Amino acid sequence: MYDGKVKAENLELAKKQMLLSLEQMRKRGVELFVDGHAALPSEAVSKAVRENSPYMADYVLDSAGAIEQIRFDKVTRW
Repeated sequence: MYDGKVKAENLELAKKQMLLSLEQMRKRGVELFVDGHAALPSEAVSKAVRENSPYMADYVLDSAGAIEQIRFDKVTRW
């Protein structure tokens, strides 16, 4: 049986966890972008963590293989 309350609680937990992770990464110098524009962690979370989100994260690495940018872009169908 479908339990909407459990699903909503899981989504809220995912939002909190992602927000903490992005805040930590931003403090280490990782730049965040949403649809090509610089964004705060809260902006990225509000777009990317929701049911059936049309956003995908792309990780941009520097020459040493460390993450230097995370780009959240809306995925569209052709």
